[in-house]
Amino acid sequence: MIDCDFPVLKYQRKASPRQWGEMHGETYRDAIRELVEIRTELMREKNPELNRQRVERLADEQWKLTEQFDDTVTEELRGIAEGANISRTDLVILNNYTDFRDIQVDDQGCSLVYANTEEGPLVGQTWDMHGSAKRYVCCLRIPDLDSDHDSIVFSLVGCVGMMGFTSRQTVLGVNNINVSGASSGIIWPALVRKVLNQSDLPRMSCCLTTAPVTSGHNYLLAKRDSAEMWEVAPGLSECIHRMGTAEQGLMFHTNHCLGPGMRKRETAISQNSTTHVRYDLLAKKAPAVSTLEQMYELMTDHENYPKSICSNFQANTQDPSITCGGAVGNLNTGEIRMWRGDPVHDDHFMLHSLQLDY
Repeated sequence: MIDCDFPVLKYQRKASPRQWGEMHGETYRDAIRELVEIRTELMREKNPELNRQRVERLADEQWKLTEQFDDTVTEELRGIAEGANISRTDLVILNNYTDFRDIQVDDQGCSLVYANTEEGPLVGQTWDMHGSAKRYVCCLRIPDLDSDHDSIVFSLVGCVGMMGFTSRQTVLGVNNINVSGASSGIIWPALVRKVLNQSDLPRMSCCLTTAPVTSGHNYLLAKRDSAEMWEVAPGLSECIHRMGTAEQGLMFHTNHCLGPGMRKRETAISQNSTTHVRYDLLAKKAPAVSTLEQMYELMTDHENYPKSICSNFQANTQDPSITCGGAVGNLNTGEIRMWRGDPVHDDHFMLHSLQLDY
């Protein structure tokens, strides 16, 4: 099986989104095709009723809604499909895999923290997903088409982004929640990219909460001086925490719903088995975070292993997800760290130290 070695793909400012996608797809064609096969098989195991005909219909609906939502990122997706020589259906499966099965998802984790400290606003996220994805994680460095800004995004090869930071001193983090009411909507990585392209926090919030989403996620939106945490599902968006200008403190989330409306729609049977354990660990440990190094240490913490904030252990656990990577960043300085795997229990751990210029 292919190991992509956690690359940083740099999109060229003078190229078009279609050309970005073509470069992305051509460079990692074999890995993208392999990952599509893995995710298609996992999807069938989780939801046997999704035969190919139904998958193609759902993929077509999601593609059309995404095209209406953001034609720029859709062009990039077209380029990836062409460069990797995969079908549009396969591309949608790769990018929208979890939402296809929420249509429920019970193997996604992730812990998400925002802390406004004396050093500055700090953000940290683990990315917990099926262990088969770890070999395909990557970073994307993406120039803004309409300005001198750019963004650094954590992703998988063939996917347009799962969380990221921008030179506007903004960030978007994501983790999964399991709620009823899933329906065909946009490809959620396209939502990540469009929200990151917004110029300020109110526009980010508006873009997020008006989008025709497919399934449930929790989102952290932050600019240098303020932050919001939103639980979003089809037909419902709840701001569960908000911090204003210069307000010191923290907010965090794992994978159970906190909003009163969202809790009524939560499907507890699909809830990640470690979510409350990780939430309690964050409640205990996050208040001590005041530096980027301490945020990184929190996101790679192994207390209560294997039910820890960072876990690379799968045997004898309900959830097949592991910590496939993560990211931390300082919105004052532009310093970012993104990594693959687990620094303690993973021989293939890799770390990138990256910088955004403000």
